Amino acid sequence: MENDEQQNLNETKEGEKPQPTEPPSEKAEGNLTFGQIAPESEEKPSEQGADEKAARKKKKAKQKKKNKNAWLVWGISVFFLSFLLTVIFSFLTEVSIKDSPSYVCVIVLFVLLVLNISCDLLANAIISISPEAFHAMASNKIKGAKRAVYFCRNATKLSSIFADVIGDICGIVSGAAGAALVIHIAVAGTTGELIASIGISAAIGALTVGGKAIFKHFAVKFNKQIVFGFAKFTTFFKKEK
Repeated sequence: MENDEQQNLNETKEGEKPQPTEPPSEKAEGNLTFGQIAPESEEKPSEQGADEKAARKKKKAKQKKKNKNAWLVWGISVFFLSFLLTVIFSFLTEVSIKDSPSYVCVIVLFVLLVLNISCDLLANAIISISPEAFHAMASNKIKGAKRAVYFCRNATKLSSIFADVIGDICGIVSGAAGAALVIHIAVAGTTGELIASIGISAAIGALTVGGKAIFKHFAVKFNKQIVFGFAKFTTFFKKEK
């Protein structure tokens, strides 16, 4: 009987031998559970992604460098623009008033004053309005609306050109025209020349400053109409994109 029991125990041990485990399937490797590590090939970024990232970094660095030197580029541009406009305005003024009667000098002075005040009016209108005022008009494809949005987005630069560059140049050239008018009115070397020079200079300054102060109110009140009208006027020379 003991032999039979010993034989049964041996058979049981033989039946309890571990079965060989199957290797995990590719499907099981694809469906990772929480805590499992992804295959090494998935951790490395693709070459295309790396190139796009490098291109973005290069673009950002270029844009940062461009913005850093923007003030210098703008200052140099204003310098050359002021020089060119001063030459043109001075030449036209000298040609107009040279050997001309006094009423021609008065007309030239009047034109310079109107141009100076008008540019200041436009500069104040542009800088006092936001581009949102023209978005609805631009979406409806109204002529001049897109140009008005562009003007509003570049209000600082445009106001500097109109108010500072053109305005100051008109002030300088109007002084030269005023001097020519003094020569026509007074005789050189007399007291009348001094009085005429002071009177004309004072009149030019008062009309310029007073005109800007008066029309600044209208520039802020009717800024939308002024900016849109000027934008629409510019479309006759250059079409909108």
